[in-house]
Amino acid sequence: MKRLIAAGMLAAVLCLTGCSNSDAQKPEESAASAAEKCGEDGLSIITEDVDAAYCDTLRTYFTAIEQKDFDAYCKTMYPLYLESYQAFLKTQDTTPEENFDKLCKRFDEDGYESWKLTSLHLAYYPEEKLDLDGFFDAFKDAGIIDDKFIEACKQEAEEIRDIQFSLQALYEGDEEPVTVVSGNEIMMVKTKDGTYLFG
Repeated sequence: MKRLIAAGMLAAVLCLTGCSNSDAQKPEESAASAAEKCGEDGLSIITEDVDAAYCDTLRTYFTAIEQKDFDAYCKTMYPLYLESYQAFLKTQDTTPEENFDKLCKRFDEDGYESWKLTSLHLAYYPEEKLDLDGFFDAFKDAGIIDDKFIEACKQEAEEIRDIQFSLQALYEGDEEPVTVVSGNEIMMVKTKDGTYLFG
């Protein structure tokens, strides 16, 4: 039960990155046709169709959270977004480092000294259901971005994809991993310079 609470807290933090959608199709937990991408070491990524570039960025993102590596985390952020986010946090009397520290602690539980992320299941959210304007409006309404950011992002983007994910973690002392995030979404952008997340 504690692990489910921790997962819920993480989902709340990840909501600014990509909110869960009740109409979303849940990625397959395991399937014979699922392909392992992005190598075999560390966090295992299982997907049938998600581009390897997105897989690499998501692996770096979640590994940075596991290892509390703020610099690696920042490298996964869309540069224009990171700049806007830092400016926004100054108005909130906090810093990206403080928010990242909170994010890293979302999996922590009483009675467990450590945890390790084991697998990440990915699937594209159907493009025809993508509400890009709604996504940007949510960030704009929160005061994190403005119209100038939205215009620049749309010009730079080669594509913007909504990716569904489920995440498993193994807690020290347990024998089997447990699902800590299930069926959430995360928005990503691909530019000529790389593949990034928002938030």
